[in-house]
Amino acid sequence: MRSPKREQSRFLQPLNDILGTQANVRLIRTLSLASTPLTAGELARRADLGRTSIFPALRELESIGIVEFVGAGAQRQTQLRERHPLATGLKDLFRAEANRFDELTTALRKLFVESPVRVLSAWIEDVNAVPRGTDSVSLYFVAMPEDKERLSDYLNEHLPVLERALDLHVDVTGLTRSELETLSRIRGQALDNPTLLEGVPPVGLLSSSTTGAAKPAPVSHAEHDARARRLALAIAVKIKRDPGLIRLAEHRLERRSQRASPRERRELTEWLRVLSTMSPARLRAFFIEDSERATRLRQSLPALSLLSAAERQAVLRSRTDAEVIAAVTRQ
Repeated sequence: MRSPKREQSRFLQPLNDILGTQANVRLIRTLSLASTPLTAGELARRADLGRTSIFPALRELESIGIVEFVGAGAQRQTQLRERHPLATGLKDLFRAEANRFDELTTALRKLFVESPVRVLSAWIEDVNAVPRGTDSVSLYFVAMPEDKERLSDYLNEHLPVLERALDLHVDVTGLTRSELETLSRIRGQALDNPTLLEGVPPVGLLSSSTTGAAKPAPVSHAEHDARARRLALAIAVKIKRDPGLIRLAEHRLERRSQRASPRERRELTEWLRVLSTMSPARLRAFFIEDSERATRLRQSLPALSLLSAAERQAVLRSRTDAEVIAAVTRQ
C-alpha cells in the first residue's frame, strides 16, 4: 500500500494509530474483552502474539493513552484505559465482533432443533483453521443415509437469511457414518476442535480403528482442478468488468434449476446462494480461492455460460493467470 500523501492528526483521527497494526488490533481486542487487567504473558497468549513482541506495541498504545499499566515490576499488568474517550466505543466494537460467532452458533442450533429429521451429530469445523481471506465456515452433520439429502435441502433453504444477516457463508457437508469414517482418515483436522451444535461429538461416532492419526490424502485430479480454477478466474475477470453478469448468471441458474434432477438442483441452489448473497468483490475472490467449498463448487461451475466458446478454448490453452486474464480482456 502506498504511503499517505500527508499525515493526519492524531487528535482528529486517533484510530489510525490505535488500530494501525494487526498487533495493535489484537491487543486492543483482548483488553476490550477482558474483565480484569492481564499480565504480559496472559495478554500475549490470548492475543496469539509473541511475549517479547507485544512490548513495543503496548508502549505505543500507552503513549496514545488507550492502555495503561497497573502494578509494578513482575506484577505489572495491562488494561484498557477506561477514561479514554474511545474506550467505550472500542469495547462495543469488539464485543459486537465476538457476538457474531455466538449469534451464528445460536441460530444454527435452532435450525437443528427445528429440523424435520434427526441428526446424529452437527458441528462447525475449527474456525481458527480457516485460511485468511476466506469468509466462510464449514458446517458438518452426520445423519442416516435416508435423511441426509432431506436435511441438506432443509439447511440450504434456511441458511441464506442467516448468511445475509451475519455477512458470512456456511459451507454445508452432509455425511453418513461411513462417510465420516472416510473424512476422518483423509482430513482428520476437520474433527479437531469442533464447535458442537447438536448430537454427540463426531469422534464419538467413529470406530476405534479410525480414531488414530490421520493419513494424508493422495493428490488426485490436479490438472482437472487447475483447469476449473482457470475457468473460474476468467469468469471473475468478466464479472469485475461487468457486475451485471452476476444477475444474468442467477437468471440462467434459476431456469436450469426448474428442470434439473434433485441432486443437480441442490448444487444449483448452493450456487444461487453464493451469487445472491456475496458482494461482487467477495464473489470474485471466492471463484479462485483455495477453500474446500470453492474447490468443490468449481467442479460444476454453472456460470461457465458467461464465457463464449472462443474464450473457453483460449482459457483452457492458458498456463498462467496472466494468460487467462488476457484471454478474456482482448477487444
